[in-house]
Amino acid sequence: MISLNSVYSQTRLSFVTGAILVSATGMLFSGSEVHAQTAQTIYVNAATGNDAASAGIESAPYRTISYALQQANTGTTIRVASGTYSVETGERFPLQLKPGVNLQGNDTSKGQDILIRGGGGYLSPTFARQNTTIVAQKGSIIQGLTITNPNTRGTGIWIETGNPTIANNTFTNNLREGVFVSGNATPRITNNVFSRNSASGLSIARDAQGEVSNNLFDSTGFGIQISDNSTPMLANNQVTRNQDGIVISHSSRPILRNNRVEENVRYGIVIVSEARPDFGSISNPGSNSVKSNGQFDLYNLNSNLSIALDGNQIGTIGTGTPEPMQVVAEEPQPEVNAATPAKKPVAAAQAPQRKPARR
Repeated sequence: MISLNSVYSQTRLSFVTGAILVSATGMLFSGSEVHAQTAQTIYVNAATGNDAASAGIESAPYRTISYALQQANTGTTIRVASGTYSVETGERFPLQLKPGVNLQGNDTSKGQDILIRGGGGYLSPTFARQNTTIVAQKGSIIQGLTITNPNTRGTGIWIETGNPTIANNTFTNNLREGVFVSGNATPRITNNVFSRNSASGLSIARDAQGEVSNNLFDSTGFGIQISDNSTPMLANNQVTRNQDGIVISHSSRPILRNNRVEENVRYGIVIVSEARPDFGSISNPGSNSVKSNGQFDLYNLNSNLSIALDGNQIGTIGTGTPEPMQVVAEEPQPEVNAATPAKKPVAAAQAPQRKPARR
């Protein structure tokens, strides 16, 4: 589990290291020279900044995150001031982070005073052309921001490789999902709020892994959607008041521990196709609370799966077959004639059977 104290320590260390290098030489450098030679901090302010080579320091910040990213190198921290960052203020989307670059806003408020709004075309190696606000990379950290992609089928953050950290952000009003994880990425996604996103709060696909912990998923289509061969760890999350809480499909094998999945409109957890979630065991209890959901708390459509629910609090359980079809999961669709073929949506039955919970 990520320690936010370690995140703060890393950003402070980057800034102090730059200061030591400057003073140790006994020379004065311009802001751009310091940026080129040290692991430094760059400042951005949409209201007062200026995208000039001499800017980027706290007293004379850049105006756009886009320009700051061009100046950043591995180890750079970009400090984003309060305000709105959009096409209207000069941003060019998507914002593509370089490996090891940190984008830092206000952790305390989870970015409530810092809005990044917009999206642009991104050619994904595993899902062809998508529309996203930010593309995260290996070793990058994104924290303390509010991220909204108002474009059709828009994603907030796209993660496809490496181990970026996504912490203390708010994802809201994205017209598909807040975060999409694909490829073989292993991100840490912790202490975020996902609210009022059109399709899903978080989607994890392909062979992705990683850790999803201590997040709130609220008032969205699907709180969390897990598909393909992905095997993430989900721990200590609150998934509440969504249409469906967690939808697990294809051959995915997520690990669920200490999650609260309650008061979702339709289903708490849906298991589709050949998915096999790990709910724990007697020796390693899952301690998940899945109850008070609208129709079923656990809806199992994998007829070959016998679920061991020892150590969990599970309310009603529904079972069924995927006929007649009712779509319950939407995946990103690549552009026409793209190299990666589109998958058919996963589906759930309309007339499940009810049986007592196993404890």
